[in-house]
Amino acid sequence: MRCFWLNKKKYFLFLFLSVSILYVIFRPVYVLEMSFNNHSMLFPFTSTLILSVQYVHSVSLTDVVDVYRINKTGIFAVEEKWKDFMAGQPLNGTIENGYFVSRMDKNLGYEWKYWFIKENRFEIRIDNRTVFVQPDEDGILSFRIKQIPNYMLIVPSKR
Repeated sequence: MRCFWLNKKKYFLFLFLSVSILYVIFRPVYVLEMSFNNHSMLFPFTSTLILSVQYVHSVSLTDVVDVYRINKTGIFAVEEKWKDFMAGQPLNGTIENGYFVSRMDKNLGYEWKYWFIKENRFEIRIDNRTVFVQPDEDGILSFRIKQIPNYMLIVPSKR
């Protein structure tokens, strides 16, 4: 009788561990997918990320910084900073540290794209840490929020 009880305990322990491992492996996680031409990166998050895109404006040839708040509910434009009023740049804003600054809280949905030429020399920062610098080529920079199974963060992608 004792042997049967031990086997039953082992069976339930095995079942519990198996279900737990499967849950951890397949549990969906939120990620910010950033891609530029053939470069792609995933940034998992559980709360809010602050993403900034700094680039050289193609007309004024001055710095522009766009700041976004990223969370499970979307991509939100929160701030734009620019050095000069030229074509394609806002006409309103306050002046802070040598930049014109416009603040907002605009929901852009779950995907946002830029088209950059190599002269824009963009840099991407997440939570104040540089994560990508534009290679010497033109292309489309895109951001997308999505859910993926946890295991996709450790299994190399063939993209």
